[in-house]
Formats: sequence, structure tokens, C-alpha cells
Amino acid sequence: MTDRIIGHRVCFFGDSLVTGVRDAQKGGWPMRLGQRLLSDIGLDATIYNLGIRAESSSNLKDRWQDDARRRKVDEFPLVLVFCFGLNDANHAQERGEETTMRVSHAQSLANATDIMTRARDMAPTTLWVGPQAVIDGGRSSKMVNERLEGLNQLFLETAKGMDIPYFDVFERTRTDETWQRALRRGDGYHPDGAGYDVLADMIWQWQGWRDVFAIGD
Repeated sequence: MTDRIIGHRVCFFGDSLVTGVRDAQKGGWPMRLGQRLLSDIGLDATIYNLGIRAESSSNLKDRWQDDARRRKVDEFPLVLVFCFGLNDANHAQERGEETTMRVSHAQSLANATDIMTRARDMAPTTLWVGPQAVIDGGRSSKMVNERLEGLNQLFLETAKGMDIPYFDVFERTRTDETWQRALRRGDGYHPDGAGYDVLADMIWQWQGWRDVFAIGD
């Protein structure tokens, strides 16, 4: 049997799509990945879902380090997983004005660079999951998707320059029928449980994730 490092503490940071809003199981894709680590490869990792609903990258930048430090134990590997962007791209006002983002692309990029630079210093094992598409529906959601597409490209280029594994899921979730149906059953921005199932499966198959936990074919 191949020796496997054990005792991982995996911290997931982000917004409501990390938390698992609209998920009947109340755990989102981080919980599903933790369950699969145990069931598929026998790795009992400690999973910390540290997503906060409605949090932007500006909010995340100000608080994630304290949350991570409280869960760090020198004896065990620390894995940091980040996924954010939806609230940056969302409308500045829920009603009326739809032309202004909550956080500009320039500020989002600055926040992301700060977050990932510090994360890489704290934990060499840092992963970055790109933002997921919202429902492919009316004018309002199409505008959010256009902003998310732009953010995703900025994040992808930043991650590449920093040599941080980045999982680009934007186009896949924009066109994936299961994800889009799950969004329709949710609220258009958050899927029901089937959507979190499919996202967790996408991440499980991602080589960046598999490399961290020595998951074979």
C-alpha cells in the first residue's frame, strides 16, 4: 500500500456558493469533497467550510488569515482552497441600478493578488477554484455572467503568474445542463443539491485537487 500523508486540515474560503446556500444537505461542495476523500481513498481529512454568504473579495481579504491561523496545527498539512467572485460581480444595489458592480474588476484583482500571495506564504498547498456561472437567463443575470467571465480571466492569468493551481469552471458551468437546471431549481445564483454534486465532481476530477491528496486514476 502506498504511504499517504494524513491529518490534512482543509480550509475552504469564499461566499455563499462555498457555504452551500440552497443545499438541502447544508454543506455545499466542500462537504461532498470531504466525504469523498473518506469514502473513496480512506483519508479522514478535517474539513472547515469557512464561506460567508454575501462576502466579497474585499471582505474576504480582511478576515481569512485569522480564520486560517486558528485552524493551523504544525503537525498536520494545511490546505487552503479559495473560491470567490460572485459578490464582486453582483449589482451594487439589489433593486434599480444594475450598471455598477459591488467591487470593480481592478479592486477584485488587487484583492485576489493580496489574498493569494499571503495564502501561498502561509500554506504552500493553496488551490484556487474560479467563479461559477449564474443562470443563463434574463438581462440581469447575463450582465453578472459577463462580469464573472472577465473576472475569471483575470484570476486565471494571476494564478498562472503566481504558479497557483487554478480550476477554470466558468464556461463549464455556464453551458452544463445539470448545473443550469440546478440553478433554476435554486434561485438563479445558487443551485440546489444536484448542482453542488456536479461541482464537487468537477473539482474531484481536477488534477490540482488530485495531486494534493495523491488520488490515483
